[in-house]
Amino acid sequence: MARTNKKLSEKALKSAATRAAVTHEWCWNYERMQATGFAYEMIPVLRELYDTDEEICDRLKSHLQFYNTHPGASEAILGACVALEEDYQTETADSLKVALMGPMAGIGDTVQAVLVKPIAYILAASLAADGSFLSIPVLLIPFFILWAARFPLFRFGYKRSVSIIQDISGNTSFARLQEAAQILGLMVVGGFVPSMVGIGLTLAYTKEINGNIREVRIQDTLDGILPYLLPILVVVFCYWMIKQKKLKPTTAILILAAIAFVLGALGIIG
Repeated sequence: MARTNKKLSEKALKSAATRAAVTHEWCWNYERMQATGFAYEMIPVLRELYDTDEEICDRLKSHLQFYNTHPGASEAILGACVALEEDYQTETADSLKVALMGPMAGIGDTVQAVLVKPIAYILAASLAADGSFLSIPVLLIPFFILWAARFPLFRFGYKRSVSIIQDISGNTSFARLQEAAQILGLMVVGGFVPSMVGIGLTLAYTKEINGNIREVRIQDTLDGILPYLLPILVVVFCYWMIKQKKLKPTTAILILAAIAFVLGALGIIG
């Protein structure tokens, strides 16, 4: 093998991390998904580790095998593979990619889809509903932070190398982060949904208060007992239909629409 037996330069490391952050899914395809992007990220690394084009192409063919995970979390896998390539542990690098695709996808999807996206979208929608220009930065800044976090993730993977497998298995900080993200995301969504779903009862009755006849709205009475009680009950009803009765989300939406139509026609809600 035409090895150079050199340690990778800072330029090669930065180039690999930058390519992963910018071009990882540019050549995404249904056959190999993110493999083309991963191979492209390895080019500056392999050029410093091998003297001949044949050896570089041989390693690139290996990295062109099927690969798919969360794009942001892929930086940690890339860093670990780069460290193994630097030590010419090629078979271990290939096995590591396969072993980490699933676990890192679960962690990345949880942090982005459960924790960051719901919070950013709900806060931005709330600000936009009030006509605030802050809705745009509130929506964009969290995603920029997620993108910027890819670079330290690469360094983390490079530093930990094959030990990253131990980091993401068992009751480690990665597992706790994933669990905390799920809990926080559900709490935020559960707290904001009632305030975003507006339901007002127009049904009212009259009562005498200090000799004056006043109208009492049912909605005001319910708000005095528990604010957002009706929206909470609607959310619980939807959960019951989907989880307990195994109805499709579209069916649940149609049921809600039918109920709302009937109650609206009767003048009960508005």
